[in-house]
Amino acid sequence: MSITRRGFVHAALVGASWPLGLAEATPFEAVPVVDLAVHLPQQVLEHHRGVTFGSGQADAVRLRRGGAYGLVLPLERRSALAPGLEAGYLHLFRALSRVRELRIPGCRRPGPGIRTWFSIADASDLGSEREAPLWVTRGVRFFGLVTRGDSALASSAVGSGGGLSSRGQAMVRSVHAARGTIDVCGLSAGALAEVVAMAREAHVPTVATHTAAGALTSHARNLSDVQLLAVAQTGGLIGVSFEQRMLHQGKPADLGDVVRHILHIARVAGVDHVGLGSGFESGIRPPHELLNAARYPRLSRALRAAGMPINDVRKVMAGNALRLMCYQRPGGTP
Repeated sequence: MSITRRGFVHAALVGASWPLGLAEATPFEAVPVVDLAVHLPQQVLEHHRGVTFGSGQADAVRLRRGGAYGLVLPLERRSALAPGLEAGYLHLFRALSRVRELRIPGCRRPGPGIRTWFSIADASDLGSEREAPLWVTRGVRFFGLVTRGDSALASSAVGSGGGLSSRGQAMVRSVHAARGTIDVCGLSAGALAEVVAMAREAHVPTVATHTAAGALTSHARNLSDVQLLAVAQTGGLIGVSFEQRMLHQGKPADLGDVVRHILHIARVAGVDHVGLGSGFESGIRPPHELLNAARYPRLSRALRAAGMPINDVRKVMAGNALRLMCYQRPGGTP
């Protein structure tokens, strides 16, 4: 199903083929986790909390207990309290450099600590599309185009319903050329279709870092089955959010709802294209069984109890995300 990108690493990512020295005989209760959306930068930059503490949803202790192997930290300017993108990144980089718990860059130097990458929630915060290569060298893997409404780059799922602007098209091309990946979360149907078409033409993947199945729950940020399949056909990945409103309507969501969404997306898009994008530390209300990062193992056990083979569980919890983020760059290391 996947379209192979130039230099893209395709591996089973289970057992001995796990990258970065991950042990083959990992106990089931400690299945490694890579989370595509942990908003520790929001806690550091807006609320002045420590990078390894946050609000307590995904602090270093709970991340270790939950088996976290890697995190993607979204960079965004959510309010006037947050510094600009450049200043915020530099502050966060310095904070990360002073701790051992979170290691950057995420695909290099095996050793202790949780691998860490960045994403940019809204690339319209960049001064120009020409800045995309710089941010990729800084460890940014994913570039979103909108946050809570239409941006200068694209229309959103709750906005005008258009597509990409000319500046948005230039941004997508620049990100692709820099070996970054476009995050389609929050885009209108038209904008998402344009991004997918450009990704197919460039033979590169797309990603939806935090979403859920629109066929199960009607929510503006959830993706239809057609959209899920389109992202998968680029070789991309769909990260399932833990936000209750995206998982169920009419009652509080529970662990079973997260499992339902993962299994549905696996059926529609293929198990090689499903991952996790919890949204921890962003103010979300997760199911009680997934209240914080220490409870990741409850999800891996629930997937196994629902009949998912252990190798597929490992793909969903971490392997698929590592494949997407740690492809070999031509002439160099990931």
